[in-house]
Amino acid sequence: MLQLTRIINKGGRRLCMEHPDDPDKCVKVIMFPRDLYLLKRDLEAYKAVKPILKDLLPYYHEELVDTQLGPGLICEIVKDDDGSISRRLTDYICQKKANKRTLAQIAIFAKLVTENGIPFYDMNPNNFLVQIKNGKQRLLYVDLKYYGIYKPWIYLHLERIIPALSRMIVKRRLKRLFDWLEANPQTPSET
Repeated sequence: MLQLTRIINKGGRRLCMEHPDDPDKCVKVIMFPRDLYLLKRDLEAYKAVKPILKDLLPYYHEELVDTQLGPGLICEIVKDDDGSISRRLTDYICQKKANKRTLAQIAIFAKLVTENGIPFYDMNPNNFLVQIKNGKQRLLYVDLKYYGIYKPWIYLHLERIIPALSRMIVKRRLKRLFDWLEANPQTPSET
């Protein structure tokens, strides 16, 4: 059983804790027992899309682990070569520091998600990190929510049973991402 002592970050329903044995990993735990499905959902999504998006996702452990705070999900802390936490795509775009490789990776991500029918619905630029690895920018997608998981219960979630509706929603969300990128033009460098 992992003994977690230090909080790295706190969301509305989950805590991100420092891994006690590995400074390059964290452990996500829930604050309320009813939210265990959040960890299970993220793990299920990771396993489903890892074969397709392997180079565009951070590492997730393949199963939940026991902690004194309840079940936990071990994840990579995305860090740059210098050991600092990688920054959001938003930061790189707003500071005009995104390079051609990063912009190309966004297009690759969009193509893979569209062609494989992956129902990621929150593809805003804050859900992408730009990691500097071996001196090069590498894009990583960090929000594994499928479907409209936070919709009120009264919605029927028709996108789950109508693939065309799901594709339409994904394409609309990707269009918003590309509209945002177009509104914040870059003069990217090669590296």
